Amino acid sequence: MDGIGKTQARIVFDGVSFSFGRGRAVLRDLNFSAGPGECVVVAGTNGSGKTTLLTLAAGIRKPLSGHVRIAGRVGYVPQGSALLGDATVAENLRFFADLAGAPVPRPLPFEVEKWLDRRVDRLSGGMKKQVSIACAMAGDPETLLLDEPCGALDIRFRESLAGLIGNWKAAGKTILYVGHDPAEFHPFCDRMLVLSPGGGVRLVSDLPADERAFHDLYLRCMSSPVPSEETVREPAGQTPSDPVSAFSRRVK
Repeated sequence: MDGIGKTQARIVFDGVSFSFGRGRAVLRDLNFSAGPGECVVVAGTNGSGKTTLLTLAAGIRKPLSGHVRIAGRVGYVPQGSALLGDATVAENLRFFADLAGAPVPRPLPFEVEKWLDRRVDRLSGGMKKQVSIACAMAGDPETLLLDEPCGALDIRFRESLAGLIGNWKAAGKTILYVGHDPAEFHPFCDRMLVLSPGGGVRLVSDLPADERAFHDLYLRCMSSPVPSEETVREPAGQTPSDPVSAFSRRVK
């Protein structure tokens, strides 16, 4: 594993491989875990498998080999909308709360309280995303899977989401977060799992606190894809001065 014991981890990928048909590898022998109070950002170019990884974590897809384990209740915010368009916001909140066997979460995040009587299909994209996040909070899940949650959100609500994720981390929740903008996730990112087309994976843990340095590291990771036949991760117990080159080692 990658430094977090299996008994402590909320999310465990143990030798996971997945592909879409013959010759279209998305993940190759991924070994990765995430624990309480941690946010791991899943990054990569378009088509590298970020959404696929989250659907594996959510149990929507099954790996071709290996095992995925999630401990506790899971809240999932997909990239698109899973809301009921012809129902009101309040009805959607009750529906997803009932699925979780729990009451509607309170307090509601963002400005969702103002839209309870509005039909979802009459909301803007950003408003739907906020309602989706509120629905995912039903049942107070221990793990949250967020697929580009800042899509369609303006800067004010992006800052509110960053504060919300900070609160989740302080409460011991585990977050997998798919994003493209390092300025968006720098405030709460603890590690980055960088995917490359063809199944290569790089896990980066030595993240700088400085926002500009973080941005530069992200760009270097994105411009240095891992060969498709390799899965790489951080060497245990090491803190390299050059995270990109040091983490680009073949895992035997």
